[in-house]
Amino acid sequence: MNRSSTNYIKYPIAYNSLSKTLVEIINVTMENRSNLICPMCRGNFIAVLNHQTPHFKHKPNNDCKGNFESYIHWLTKVLFKQLKEIEIPELLIEDLPEKKRQYFQFKKNSIIDSKLPFELRDGFMKGLKKCLNDSRKLVIDSVALEQEFKTSLGNIRVDVVVESNGKKLFIEPFYTNKIGLEKRDKLSKMGVPTLSLDLFEFKNHFGSNFSIQLLKKYLYVQKSKSWEYLSNEEYDNHIRNYEKYLLDEIEKNKPLINQIYLDEIKALEDESESHIKKIEEEHNEIIQIGERIKKLKRKLNGEL
Repeated sequence: MNRSSTNYIKYPIAYNSLSKTLVEIINVTMENRSNLICPMCRGNFIAVLNHQTPHFKHKPNNDCKGNFESYIHWLTKVLFKQLKEIEIPELLIEDLPEKKRQYFQFKKNSIIDSKLPFELRDGFMKGLKKCLNDSRKLVIDSVALEQEFKTSLGNIRVDVVVESNGKKLFIEPFYTNKIGLEKRDKLSKMGVPTLSLDLFEFKNHFGSNFSIQLLKKYLYVQKSKSWEYLSNEEYDNHIRNYEKYLLDEIEKNKPLINQIYLDEIKALEDESESHIKKIEEEHNEIIQIGERIKKLKRKLNGEL
């Protein structure tokens, strides 16, 4: 038998069809293990309690079409309905669309080249933050699941739609495949900020034996998410804010910058004085040579 069958998948959480709640395997006893089902096929789960790693599993010969990917995807969407707030990740410079990244680098280099002495530039740039904005908390007013929207490129289904302070945020959990180009193009028509959420990284780090609280914490933290889409206006606003940050950082280095300029002025003044002195010496030599020429000409004319 194929070991990838759902009969061999160990599930840490089941759905109670009677109470309509999630139930962790650690809370199951011989007395309360009824009505616990698989959320995909709605078939009854077996609670395996006398095991090194207690878990739920399907009954033998079950024909559930789901797998661990669809299971954790479903579980994630259910738990999002319970969250009151989440952390929004920072927007990394490297995550900017190519044209926006080129524009950003041009603006950044122009400011640095015009405001900083050459000898400070490398060290200064190494100390700059790598993100356009910092992570922040977002208070959730409501969450809708599996919402369909119409766009000029066709309909689009969004897994998690968060409403906060009158604004929408799309969140797309993924296990193996991130948002494709076609869906990203449709999202651009919607104009709604969109995050992807990496469930494979969660499974890779914590395995399949996890608690509801652990998965909820992962959904909350900013490191589980990355930006997939922002509008041009939002990108430009973040770039303008970074320019202000850049100018502030340069201002902090003003005393050092001024000292470098003063040292350079002093060096140029010393060099100028040296050249002037040399010119004066050469001028005196020219005068002496001129006098010798005059003297020789007078001798030639018999004047001496």
